Amino acid sequence: MCHNEKQYIHNLFKTKDYIQLYKTQTKIIQKMLFIDNQQDFEDFLKYNCDIKEEVFWLYYSVLQKESLLVGGYEGEVSEKVETFLKQKLPSNLFYNIKQCIQYLYVDLGTKDTIEEQIAACNQYLQNTAYSLLLYYDETYCAGAYFLKVNVLHNVYEQREL
Repeated sequence: MCHNEKQYIHNLFKTKDYIQLYKTQTKIIQKMLFIDNQQDFEDFLKYNCDIKEEVFWLYYSVLQKESLLVGGYEGEVSEKVETFLKQKLPSNLFYNIKQCIQYLYVDLGTKDTIEEQIAACNQYLQNTAYSLLLYYDETYCAGAYFLKVNVLHNVYEQREL
């Protein structure tokens, strides 16, 4: 995303121009609020004064394929997480953490292992330029996780830029 687009979206939030936000970011708003059309969105606005910008950016990152959305009641998600991490991590690091993401289960009502297992993955990634970030949000749904690979840039690389 270019800086101008990000600033434009931020300004829409700042001015609370949610109709224009819906028109320009329809897919994200629909996914975030579990709605199908603009009428549903307008109905949502009648009962809710605000849309949370930080939650919007979480869903935006999913549609940009920067992060992975894991619903709070998906159950077994090992394969889904494995596919995502395999694309985002160097192969040697992926294979080092692969054992941590087997039998990954998400069910907020019963047994939920994602936080524990992502923490274990981060133990293996500790002395690398990578880490896994896991965000939990329940603003507009019963709960969802957002998984992202964080790449730490080397100090020397930053100096050369």
